[in-house]
Amino acid sequence: MSKTVTLPSYTSGVDAYRRITDVTCFYGKSFVVIGGKRAMNAGLRKLLDCVDKNILEFRGEFWYGGEATDENVLTLSQIDTVQQADMLFAMGGGKALDTVKSLGKKLKKPVFTFPTIASTCAASTAISVMYNDHGVFDHVEQLGKPPFHVFIDSHIIGTSPVIYMWAGIGDTLAKHVEVTFSSKNDELLHSDQLAQTLSQMCVWPHLTYGEYALEQIRNQQPSVAVDQVVLNNIISTGYVSILIDPKYNGALAHSLFYGLTLLPEIEKNHLHGEVVAYGVLVQLLLDNQTSLFNQLYPFYKKINLPVCLGDLGLNADRTLLEPVLEKTVRGPELEYTPYVIDKEMIYEAILKVEAMSSTQGEKQ
Repeated sequence: MSKTVTLPSYTSGVDAYRRITDVTCFYGKSFVVIGGKRAMNAGLRKLLDCVDKNILEFRGEFWYGGEATDENVLTLSQIDTVQQADMLFAMGGGKALDTVKSLGKKLKKPVFTFPTIASTCAASTAISVMYNDHGVFDHVEQLGKPPFHVFIDSHIIGTSPVIYMWAGIGDTLAKHVEVTFSSKNDELLHSDQLAQTLSQMCVWPHLTYGEYALEQIRNQQPSVAVDQVVLNNIISTGYVSILIDPKYNGALAHSLFYGLTLLPEIEKNHLHGEVVAYGVLVQLLLDNQTSLFNQLYPFYKKINLPVCLGDLGLNADRTLLEPVLEKTVRGPELEYTPYVIDKEMIYEAILKVEAMSSTQGEKQ
């Protein structure tokens, strides 16, 4: 059986948008920009200023709808201007980009992404994570191919709120922990081995550069550290996601996040990568990976990633967590794991993380 791997190309730097015309002109002439309101406010003018108007034609800008839902995709697909455009330019964070990627599949149009924050790898992946109107996880849509190209403007991202890069670090750490866990009992194909090796880039550069990069972005100062974190959050993680067999592309850290979206305070007050980072700690202790846990835990404390449920405004009350545990074990990320994971195992791991947090707090 043959296997085709398609990776998106990318351009990064303060002048990344100047490459738009050269890269996209092979795929059509007209384009629309669809994204978040704040994102387009931050990046749309610069995008349009960098486009050669003798070659490309801007047809209009559209809000993606505020949530990555099938309903918003359908609404956008029925707009005449969107239907008539040759290309879709997606601008914003993960939910905006995933919405437009899903739309591109539906309309069979090429998608180019313009992330304005570095909170997830959505700009470069071949999946769209879809939710319902209330922000509760619904399903993962397999797109078949990633966006054609990712334009990463380091100035726009470098001047975005630091909380997004912070959350992106948490999401990126999960990639290595999850893919190595899900695939550890199998004989792997070349692309899966390549993904596993590349996934190390989702951990060690962050431990080296992460704390300093967050300090730099708070001060809106460009640096090598910021570039390292941005590219690992957006590109390294996305490439791993594309290279790895889909059945390995997730595990408990993300499944627990999707379960926790049942709680209104999670969707309202916390970011995807922030909550996934907590799930990483739970997964590591469930799988008795104490060595990596002990390497990550001090880093979490340094940059204030959540190390207990209290950091997410929650507690370990079983009644509160029961529906979360139920949704977690039924999630698609736990369909393929080295061993069966049940609710009791997850809850026990949660209590271990709570105990670890209490112990560390007493030492300080």
